[in-house]
Amino acid sequence: MRNVHERHLAAPAERTAEILETLATDHDRLWPGAAWSPMVLDRGLEPGSSGGHGWIRYVVTSHEIGRTVEFAFDPSTGIDGTHRLTVIDLGDGTSLLRHELEGRAHGPMVLLWPLAVRWAHDALIEDAFDVAEVALGVGPAVPARWSPWVQVVRRALHAATVRASVRRVATPPDLLCAAALPQVDFADTFALRLRSGSSRDVEDWHRALISAGSPAWVRALMAVRARVAHGLGLATVGASRSTSPFTVLRRVGDAVVVGADDTHLDFRGVLRVVGDELQFATVVHQHNATGRAYFAVVKPFHQQIVPSLLRRASSFGPPAPRPVGGTNDKDT
Repeated sequence: MRNVHERHLAAPAERTAEILETLATDHDRLWPGAAWSPMVLDRGLEPGSSGGHGWIRYVVTSHEIGRTVEFAFDPSTGIDGTHRLTVIDLGDGTSLLRHELEGRAHGPMVLLWPLAVRWAHDALIEDAFDVAEVALGVGPAVPARWSPWVQVVRRALHAATVRASVRRVATPPDLLCAAALPQVDFADTFALRLRSGSSRDVEDWHRALISAGSPAWVRALMAVRARVAHGLGLATVGASRSTSPFTVLRRVGDAVVVGADDTHLDFRGVLRVVGDELQFATVVHQHNATGRAYFAVVKPFHQQIVPSLLRRASSFGPPAPRPVGGTNDKDT
């Protein structure tokens, strides 16, 4: 696969080079972050810096200041190859901005690229060139427009990105320790990838989980859960307004421990932010046969509910606090 976009800019290469160097910064004047997932890199344009936009992941492989920056796709993206942005001096007071993507698709991307991803990619790059022309004050004469198919693809890719933002991971031993239950009969952990510009304070995310509430289908499942508990003669957590599975029990280091105890089982939820992920570990101690029977019924629901709650909290995600006296013009 080879995909090339070029835009002739009525601005000298020196000015276009300045635009290139703002890429993935708080004052980005090239990436169309208002309409697309922002480009986020952990160490800016320095070679070895990793990140991406949305679910497309890559690492910076080379950077010649003011001239070019190249990225290699992470294998998880489904592309073995690179993409690069280059500024070319045309020698007449104008410049050329070029984006090149070269590689080989594998896995699902073999079909996704020609059917969907390629069209979204083309629209994104043309939008980026428009952003550059606006920043340079030289256009665009005819702004790029999304085709009806691109609009359909964007909605589908957005839904897929939302689903992919939560993944199941191995439960870290320190989160089991933070739960501090005398016995662990069940444990699992889901991780939410945090968006650029959102808070990394675990207490902010605990509040977001509470304030976001539950979607209607989760409330319906919780009603079923309550009926199951009632049939087993259990006064289960969440059955009254005086108890909640998100009641804070304690803070252990960088983790917040929530939960409640019942006669049939004890539940703990351990929340922690690690890098760009919010981890939520569920730890359960079953006291007796009734607890085991109850959890066997609710376990399949639990494995759908927790990812849904994390995604919903992400939609209400708290922003990172602005530095006192500082500015940040980028709306993420």
